[in-house]
Amino acid sequence: MSWWDVVTVTVGAFVGAGAAFASNLLVRLIESRRREASALNELITEIHFRRVLRRVAPRLSPNPRALDPVYEQARHSISAMRGEIRRARRALRPRSSALPVLNEMTLACNTFLDDSDDAPERYRLHLMQLHARLNASVRRLRSDRRSISDLEPGEAHLGATVQGLTAPTTALPVDD
Repeated sequence: MSWWDVVTVTVGAFVGAGAAFASNLLVRLIESRRREASALNELITEIHFRRVLRRVAPRLSPNPRALDPVYEQARHSISAMRGEIRRARRALRPRSSALPVLNEMTLACNTFLDDSDDAPERYRLHLMQLHARLNASVRRLRSDRRSISDLEPGEAHLGATVQGLTAPTTALPVDD
């Protein structure tokens, strides 16, 4: 075996190992981007289905803590949504461009919770401000990535039912 054969085998081994390493990195990058897009889509869909974020007139509510059951539901829902944002943030790559957007979403939720606690009679106004901030965040996420859904917060609707099927209008008496 000549020195040329040794050099050829050695160089071939290094090139092969380098190609395997590079392809492994590429597969990991593609997989992490796919996982990130999936987490962001799941978050956006969750926000889209939050009924509390439906657009409403920002009317004052005189005594929401006592008279308005939606007040506590809204605060609970937004608090839970922060957890959804946190879960999505954990699925992102370390230097993802979506991180600042999710941080802004968390800040928007915190602002709603603080403002609605300080001025509960104006919680509907604060909800609509939160809706606008989240909508802007969804648009920013969508502008950077084509694989992200463009769904408005709180605006999910039920689809049509099977033709001819009607929803019941009265409850039947209890069977004894």
